[in-house]
Amino acid sequence: MVSPDAVLENWKGMVDDDFEVTIRTAFDLPPVDDYVYAAESFQMTLAQVQESMATGMLTWNYWSPDHPPQRIPIPDSDVTAYTSIFSPTTDTAKSLKSFEANAKKSSPRALISSYLNSRRLVPSDLKIPKSKQHLNPYYDIWTWSCLKCHFIGPTNDSSYAHPTNAKRTHPMLPILYHHFGCVCPSYEALSVISYACNRVKSDGVLDMASGNGFWTYMLRRHGVKCVAVDNMEAKWRYMWIDDTIKANGVTYLKQNNGAQNQVLLMVYMVTRGDFTKQVLKAYKGSVIVIAGTQNANRFTSFGDVTVEEYFAKDMPSWELAVRVALPSFAGKDEGLFVYERKK
Repeated sequence: MVSPDAVLENWKGMVDDDFEVTIRTAFDLPPVDDYVYAAESFQMTLAQVQESMATGMLTWNYWSPDHPPQRIPIPDSDVTAYTSIFSPTTDTAKSLKSFEANAKKSSPRALISSYLNSRRLVPSDLKIPKSKQHLNPYYDIWTWSCLKCHFIGPTNDSSYAHPTNAKRTHPMLPILYHHFGCVCPSYEALSVISYACNRVKSDGVLDMASGNGFWTYMLRRHGVKCVAVDNMEAKWRYMWIDDTIKANGVTYLKQNNGAQNQVLLMVYMVTRGDFTKQVLKAYKGSVIVIAGTQNANRFTSFGDVTVEEYFAKDMPSWELAVRVALPSFAGKDEGLFVYERKK
């Protein structure tokens, strides 16, 4: 298996317009292989995914309220304005304001920018320097996918909370899940987690149910100490780290003082059973970071309620300290939440 640093080296400046070529080159995969990427009911090889994408399955539509409703064309400049919000070379807050200020009245961009700005909650002392050296292949491929889909971000439309909507966008996602993970860590998100660690003088991050370890890998490159724990029952085609602690998360917490000196990170929390709730209950530290959906599309692990609704009702001793948008694939609405235990 090619090393993670080699993947980044292969990726530098490269996002081939052929998705299959990009993945094969970056991860040094054989030109012909029959590996089946599985995610729930999805089962396809990389070549089959490439063929599906060639048929136009990447298209995402925004509709006007006219009767009958008409598809609203999205210019590439709007897509670039959206994706640049999450670039390490831009100031996120300023990019968001510009995204809204330059939107035409009543356009999808206007609705989306208003929604994104309304959801942003950032402490005044959080200052994030720009970076030209930060490498993130997941961000690059996400940017490319948005251009292909003509996607410029989520709205507060209720359809986003429907489970089928979260799965129907495009067939490239299972490949990205296997090679990177369920959601893309933006430069800002990594900086927010670093800020959360410094704010409480923690002993780093505990990446719970860490999967293939991409978030752990990116956090470590960002200078954040991170320990990854996963039961390793799921099969990943690529692993970014080789020191994942194989353990049941709840058991690990009980055996390690509830990780009281670590920030708890949960990326796309486990949806089956009550594992997530048990982890939150067993955690004895002071900061919880959750990366995942901002709506109630069942991927919150809390049934049909959002992360914020669950914390407000069932975890009243915690308060929301930071909330920022994450790069969202078409049809999704991703965010990063930082909760602090009330003093």
